[in-house]
Amino acid sequence: MQELVKITEQDGRQVVSARELHTFLEVPTHFTDWAKRMFEYGFSEQVDFIPILGESTGGRPGTDYVLTLDCAKEICMIQRTEKGKQARLYFIEMEKIARNPTKAMTRKEIAQMLLDAENEIERLQVRADLQAKQLQISAPKVQYHDKVLQSSSLIPINLIAKELGMSAVTLNKKLHQLGIQYQSGGAWVLYSKYQEQGWTGVRTHSYVDSDGRERTVQHTYWTEKGRQYIHTVLNQQMQSTPSK
Repeated sequence: MQELVKITEQDGRQVVSARELHTFLEVPTHFTDWAKRMFEYGFSEQVDFIPILGESTGGRPGTDYVLTLDCAKEICMIQRTEKGKQARLYFIEMEKIARNPTKAMTRKEIAQMLLDAENEIERLQVRADLQAKQLQISAPKVQYHDKVLQSSSLIPINLIAKELGMSAVTLNKKLHQLGIQYQSGGAWVLYSKYQEQGWTGVRTHSYVDSDGRERTVQHTYWTEKGRQYIHTVLNQQMQSTPSK
């Protein structure tokens, strides 16, 4: 298996360049805009990614980001492309090799590991092609259910608010007024009758406080199913509200 994206080591962790990953994934969006959008999915600076001065197009200095391998793998999943699948599998195989030093493995074993990874990529490609054909003959509603509502990706409230043309603060207040969520310990939590709907998920982030102590905080994120519900309930509210 050839090197798809260069992996280096920093502070004992395997890391990759966000710019190099962006290039490999063949993302049409400009790097700066793409990186900003990716990090809004709940990644934490200095934990999942670290800004550095790199080289932009044309050889001029530009901002790059050092990504942990876990961060890079999740970003690859977000792309929902074959390039994303290929890069994610590549990172997984490189992690396996890192956990098994070459001195403890024969050349034959390493070659077999790389061959298995290539076969897995080919198998996923065949499966993806088959799924694409099946989706073409399925109703649009079924496509939306399979590809979107069942997604495990989590979306921050500010992105949903932007889609609705309002701020995250305003949207959170509206959901509270509708009896959907309430605040607990500084975080928004669904009322008990909605907690089993699969609308939200929680991410835990670590940070260093003003005293230099490491602490953690939890943030609520919405699933695609929850996002659809928010759009539906707010649209219904706007339609039922008489115009002045």
